[in-house]
Amino acid sequence: MKDIFKYHWRAIAWILLIFIACLLPGKSIPEVSFFARVPHFDKIVHFGMYFIFTLFLLAGFTRKYSKTSIKAYFISFIIALCCGLLIEMLQSCVGRSCDLRDAIANTAGAITAIIFYQPVKWMLRNIL
Repeated sequence: MKDIFKYHWRAIAWILLIFIACLLPGKSIPEVSFFARVPHFDKIVHFGMYFIFTLFLLAGFTRKYSKTSIKAYFISFIIALCCGLLIEMLQSCVGRSCDLRDAIANTAGAITAIIFYQPVKWMLRNIL
């Protein structure tokens, strides 16, 4: 259990932020007029959140095992997928909508992170 926090603290902190942001009642979120004019801005945000979350998961596995295996890619994807689906389902409990398109954007972000992890890891080696 200690290893999970040691290697994956970034991913844990990030998913906690996602949980908080996505489970706030809709009335609590201020609307910014600039972003309201960007088509599908909400989906871009969902994509980005899960792209970053999956990068953090993969970086944790890389730190722990000194390399990233196919198993790490698969586990990272499953964790991101399950978290995304869970949050979408929980949103209906707090007066927000469970949106299949949000879940698709979450999944697309996770898949893109898996595809581009190696070049992103190289570019952001001091951050990840």
